[in-house]
Amino acid sequence: MKKTAIAFSALLACTTASADTILGFDATAGVWLPGYTGGIGNDDYDLDNLSLSEDNITFIQAALEHPIPLVPNILLAHSKIDSDGASILEGSVTFDDETFLVGSEITTDLSLTHTDATFYYEVLDNWVNLDIGLTARMYDGEFTAVSETQAETVDLTGYLPMAYAMARFDLPFTGWSVIAQGNGTAYRGDTHTDLTAKVRWNFVPAIDLAIEAGYRVMSLDLEELDDLQSDIEIKGPYIGFNLHL
Repeated sequence: MKKTAIAFSALLACTTASADTILGFDATAGVWLPGYTGGIGNDDYDLDNLSLSEDNITFIQAALEHPIPLVPNILLAHSKIDSDGASILEGSVTFDDETFLVGSEITTDLSLTHTDATFYYEVLDNWVNLDIGLTARMYDGEFTAVSETQAETVDLTGYLPMAYAMARFDLPFTGWSVIAQGNGTAYRGDTHTDLTAKVRWNFVPAIDLAIEAGYRVMSLDLEELDDLQSDIEIKGPYIGFNLHL
């Protein structure tokens, strides 16, 4: 009876220890505080002159990993990017089919909200981790400009295929990691990159709960995806929490 109990305990310990290799879950949620630069509209109007607010942006991502050969892991991510502003135009500018004249007082709203579905493989999985894959990014955004006599809404909807890579370096016995993660594409005249560099500290090792901070840079040079013409760069620091099960 005693031998049976010992054997059962050993089996249970092995099962618990290997649970992460059978099925793993990783989630991150945080807040990004970016600024906006570049141009927008048919005339590539300077975004600085629109006085867009630098509001907090929320984001979340969750990954599910498994040991099935040849079947990719999946990562889902969502960023809600929305900023508004008010300004007096320093020059005439055309948004889609509507031209706003110099001196017009306008309010604007820019939404670049998007959702990613990434399918990736783990190339390395030890103190150096490397993932590579492909992302389908779906935009559900728009740009709106309104004056006393005019209004125009320009849609930004559609899908972009992007390459994906993530490299993580775990510093042994410290609970600290250094991570670089990014997507990029040049597709049908549209160029788009989304890059993040961050550090992570696992401050509750018992449940793999970590805090992370970093810097994210997103650039969009869009001509063909939808009606919104843009050459925008959005960049700034962020902070978030990570949970690994």
